[in-house]
Amino acid sequence: MKLFTFFFIFIFSMNYPAQQYGKELDQYFTALTDLKNFNGNVKIAKNNTILLDETYNIQDADKALEVNKNSKFIIASVSKVFVKYGILKLAEQGKLKLSDTLNKYIPDFPNGEKISIEQLLFHQSGLPREIKDYEKYDHLSLEKIIELAKKETLQFEPGTQTLYSNVGYFILHFIIGKLSDKGYWNFIQTEIIKKYKLKNTGEFNTAQTLSDFAYGFSGENGKIIPVAHTSINRFETGNYFSTTDDLYSFSQQLISGKHLRKDLVLKMFGKNSQLIQAGGRPGYRAYYYQDLKSGITFIFTSNFTDIPFQKVTEDIIHLLNGQSYTIPQKINKKAITVPDEVLRQYTGKFALEADQSQVFTIILEDHFLYILDKDGEKTKIYPESPTSFFDNPQSEDGYLFLKGSDQQYYLVIISTGVKLNTKRIQ
Repeated sequence: MKLFTFFFIFIFSMNYPAQQYGKELDQYFTALTDLKNFNGNVKIAKNNTILLDETYNIQDADKALEVNKNSKFIIASVSKVFVKYGILKLAEQGKLKLSDTLNKYIPDFPNGEKISIEQLLFHQSGLPREIKDYEKYDHLSLEKIIELAKKETLQFEPGTQTLYSNVGYFILHFIIGKLSDKGYWNFIQTEIIKKYKLKNTGEFNTAQTLSDFAYGFSGENGKIIPVAHTSINRFETGNYFSTTDDLYSFSQQLISGKHLRKDLVLKMFGKNSQLIQAGGRPGYRAYYYQDLKSGITFIFTSNFTDIPFQKVTEDIIHLLNGQSYTIPQKINKKAITVPDEVLRQYTGKFALEADQSQVFTIILEDHFLYILDKDGEKTKIYPESPTSFFDNPQSEDGYLFLKGSDQQYYLVIISTGVKLNTKRIQ
């Protein structure tokens, strides 16, 4: 009896930390969902122990927003995990070397002799984030994207900096298609979908019908509304759909080294032993986080745009590492009055550092600041402090004006919790 009691206590004490983590994680996502800041599926594990595997639905919303455990979500740039894998598989097969330069595969690509495959993989190619004016196109073939990419100017000398580049991954997508015997999608199906037995993962553009598809929604003027159909059929790399179960299964099989040589698996994770990829587009947010050192795997898929992305991803890792974090709480910002002479300092034109084609204009009208995007859409912003502004009092997002070393103010845009730096251009 004593031995049984000891064994029971031992097992209980071993399970308690996992149970506690699970409880705290569920409290976090429940609070987030109650605030209408999350809708989707979450799967979190540490050292192969599942801590959370739940579905969260915003209450009293459009019935079409509701998802379940089997729902399939567009994962946007999380698809890049599969593109990266595909390139490394080609390297294993001897069809390319990571040190190869781009001009070997696209001979007439400007500066192609300077850009290596590895630099494309790790966003060090110098190519910009997006094709110029990409939002004007409803659909582009991959061949047309490559032609447009040839017209882009390098942002820096390849290998000297890191700048997230969707353009670079379009090129990697193209190279996979060029070097594989039966084209890009057949290669991905053969080497990833089938070998990893991902039964609920595929390319949305090639799917004839899709059961349990989670249609995307976003918040607008306090209402949750479906996104336009043009936001669903997009030409991003792969345009994959998947589930948290499939993505988690992939993460576990990946590190086994069964389907990809171990040294190349480690290449997936880079120098910091982390494989992290965020995905977002109108109606969808997705996240893939896998850390070999901490043993943490954190995956979510969502069919709702208005998530404080950076806060959530940071909070969850802090929680799992025993660091401080805050449970999501209701926000109600209050506007104050700021003199026109202060507001006037912030007027001008600002371009995103990460995508200089994205230009914002700040104007002063009737004692208030307005921000205009490059399409001329005008948003009134309210001062919470002399340097901090908001357009939605119930959102953590906002606008900060900070003084640079040149004594000029520059704009920081906080969007879904992510800070986007700009530089003044006028």
